[in-house]
Amino acid sequence: MSTPPPPIPPPTTKKNYTKAPQELIHEFWDRYFTKKPGKVTRIFPRSLYSSILPLSLEDGQPARSARNAAESYEAAAKECREKVQRIIKECHRTNEKFTDPDFDIEWDLEDNCLNGLVRFDWDDWDTEDTGNAVSADRFKRSLDTLAESNALGPGGTVALDPGVVRGYIADDPWAALFGAWGTKGQPVTKGATPQAQQAAAAQKGVLPHGKNSPRHHTDPRANPKSTRSKNGVQCGEWYNPGSKHRLDWVFSSPQWTIDGYSSSDIKQGSNGDCWWLAAVATITHRKDLMDRVCVVRDEEVGVYGFVFYRDGEWISTVVDDNLYLQYPDFDYYGDRYDSTGKLAREYRKRYQTGSEALYFAQCEDQNETWLPILEKAYAKVHGDYEAISGGWSGEAVEDMTGGVTTTVAANRVLRKDKLWKELVNADGEFVFALSAIGTGWDSYKGGLALGHAYSILKATEEVGEDGKKVRLVKIRNPWGQRSSDGVGEWNGPWSDGSKEWTPYWFKKLNHTFGDDGVFWMSYADMLETFLFIHRTRLFDEKWTVVQQWTSVSVGWVAGYLNQKFVIEVKKAGTVVVVLSQLDERYFQGFEGQYNFSLHFLLKKEGGKDEEHICRVRPVHQWENRSVSCEVDLEPGRYEVLPKVTAERCDWRDQVEDVVKKWADKNPSKLRQVGMQYDLAHAKGGIPDEDDLILKKKEEAKRKAEAKKLKAKEKAKRKKERERAKKRKEKEKKKKAAAAEVTVKVPEGGETTVNVKAGEKKEDTDKKEESEKSEDAVEKKEDAAAAATTKAEEKKTEAPKTISTASSSAPAPPKEGQKEEKKDDGKKEETLAIRPVPTTTTTTTPAAEEKEAKPDENKAEEKKKEEEEDDSESEYESETDEEEEKEKEEEEQRQKEEEEARKLAEDENSPSIPWNAVAVLGLRVYAQDAGVNVHLAKPKSDEEGASLVIDSQAVGATM
Repeated sequence: MSTPPPPIPPPTTKKNYTKAPQELIHEFWDRYFTKKPGKVTRIFPRSLYSSILPLSLEDGQPARSARNAAESYEAAAKECREKVQRIIKECHRTNEKFTDPDFDIEWDLEDNCLNGLVRFDWDDWDTEDTGNAVSADRFKRSLDTLAESNALGPGGTVALDPGVVRGYIADDPWAALFGAWGTKGQPVTKGATPQAQQAAAAQKGVLPHGKNSPRHHTDPRANPKSTRSKNGVQCGEWYNPGSKHRLDWVFSSPQWTIDGYSSSDIKQGSNGDCWWLAAVATITHRKDLMDRVCVVRDEEVGVYGFVFYRDGEWISTVVDDNLYLQYPDFDYYGDRYDSTGKLAREYRKRYQTGSEALYFAQCEDQNETWLPILEKAYAKVHGDYEAISGGWSGEAVEDMTGGVTTTVAANRVLRKDKLWKELVNADGEFVFALSAIGTGWDSYKGGLALGHAYSILKATEEVGEDGKKVRLVKIRNPWGQRSSDGVGEWNGPWSDGSKEWTPYWFKKLNHTFGDDGVFWMSYADMLETFLFIHRTRLFDEKWTVVQQWTSVSVGWVAGYLNQKFVIEVKKAGTVVVVLSQLDERYFQGFEGQYNFSLHFLLKKEGGKDEEHICRVRPVHQWENRSVSCEVDLEPGRYEVLPKVTAERCDWRDQVEDVVKKWADKNPSKLRQVGMQYDLAHAKGGIPDEDDLILKKKEEAKRKAEAKKLKAKEKAKRKKERERAKKRKEKEKKKKAAAAEVTVKVPEGGETTVNVKAGEKKEDTDKKEESEKSEDAVEKKEDAAAAATTKAEEKKTEAPKTISTASSSAPAPPKEGQKEEKKDDGKKEETLAIRPVPTTTTTTTPAAEEKEAKPDENKAEEKKKEEEEDDSESEYESETDEEEEKEKEEEEQRQKEEEEARKLAEDENSPSIPWNAVAVLGLRVYAQDAGVNVHLAKPKSDEEGASLVIDSQAVGATM
């Protein structure tokens, strides 16, 4: 067997030793960054929105806003109620139930209500990119062999990461994905359908807690193109609902709520939205909070109105009651013989009736409907069901209450008594949720699923039978039950069946054992078991919220930005400061290639940085929508110095590439997500890049028109100069003709002057008329070139006179001195002039007047000519300067284009230069109606831009 040839070494770049090392470093960073930083702020140009876009986007939202927290909500709730009333009226007019035209799942042929914009595209599946890939069938057989060998021991399993594994599968990724394991790395029954596998995975709840969490199963670093292998669903989820039906078709006796809202109602479906369900469970015990979300409904018409909080503003939405079911219709695969309809009725009753028939979230009671409708509304405002897969519970609570969430690392709690008081919060100022995160190798801890969200329902301190106080916390898993493996509830002290439960405690806590997802644990065990605690402060009508948005270019080196926010507090009290970025969940697919982490420093205005009041940074790297601090402030002015760190994810498509790719493949989804993106970036304070481009185009057009006008003006002035020159020559001739005419006759001789008959008075008149005609033509041309040019004044001409020796009139010729000749039909007269000894000069009156003041006339003419020459010289100088400036600008533009071309061709240059631009918003909540916030402009480019923090070099984790 022959030895395979050695692999070809990768090409090496020859180092340039003619340059100093520092010069090479400088050149590297110069090539690394884009020359024109900027951000896409409009997916669609302004012209496309000319007649359809809401006024708020067309005119732009205010850069700053100050509103009472309750008033802001009431405005959105009022809009929602009015919208629902209009729908009810229209449905009664047409005698039809409401169908949501913006989220019509019944006629969603492209699955745009299920999936996001960026999806798996078979055209992108390139087996060459998988390297040493294997076939899906071969991989499946390998896993089957491992399972049948019992090498892992009885019941042994291996958690596989589909996102990594499918990077090594050469053919159909779904064959490998579903041929051997479930959607979340869990073994499933051999031969089970993808739908059953999905249900099994959801049942076990190994679902993504966050899209960037440690359990994020799609690792693009394994194969950058593998991120596009997903069918539009995060973390390998695959939606495959069986059918869609109206609420009154699914439920035999539908009711919005039964015995009110309750956390025990909640059961997770086939979506990875456990984080959102956990958030819902934390507020269900507060009817006032739930009623603020579920504003209005008409169950007969089938219309439901909701209000959610987005990027500092309340928004409203409406949905219909069409829902996804797990199973297809009885005759979906073809007509079946059923003469009595009994088979169809039995099929419907068994598979398509009640809450259990629903594909996504469902209530525990078989006729309760509030949860699936609420989930649909939350999916709609974010674009689709995929958009709400994976997240953090604190963010979901913010979305439904307008509160502010602070994430606390359980192992860093300093004053446990302070946190306990907030957990108990008799005044209802806070709600809490929990996150259980593992190391990445473990899936369960103490019976709890890791990478999962939980709700805190209650915290209480009770006195035991021995007289000692015990701090206990009531927690719920949004699954609503244990998995088939018995996992999902705490199995330590105070768990169901534990020794701590006595009749005394059953009665004291009103607890019963059951497979309902609810369990108790001690406060100390809660801090030991859960990694993060999400604490959300709620706001009522006593609070005022102000906000300011802007966009910043984020450098590669970390440091506080040279833009800062200034807060003015007029009343002492508690102030909540929130630095946030836009919620990308609303426009998934357009996130771009950068992930941003937010930090900020709060200090007195003008104070030293090291004397800051609070310094905030993310608790962990995966929850990055906002950071906040809560502090008591005295009246005064304070500064917030933001810091943003950026990480580039070059395996993600750039925004402009996503637009180009999906404009034809899925235009309706692009329109939906694109408008969401544009609305988000229409906030005041965010520069409109599209508007800047339009202004540049208008400026270029204006310059081109000005250049064209200048060229015309120049040509016109040149023509005028030529005409003026001709006129001067004519004037000279006229002056010469009007001057004296001297005829010298030699003594004793005789001279005759031959004058053609046409050169008498008639010929002179004709010349004058010809000259006048030429002047008229010139005037018309001038009027066409410039309508504002005044008509030239008509100049009068002095009559020509022939002087004789005796008088101004010619003497009649004597008899015999007159003779006529013919020349080409013209007559000639011969005028004989007697010889005289001297020459007599006869002049016109004009000539006499000119002779009277010859020096003065000459001086005036000379001065006028000089003024005209100076004016022309000045104009030509200005024109030359402008032409030179335009020439320099054009040369600079060509130079930049040439540099960009060379940079693109340079193999040492990055394929995509660094261009990180973040949109930031600062919100301030205070019980002070006069609180204010604005953006402070830096005095210089260097102001605030520092590579050190607290006089120390930037740390490895800063």
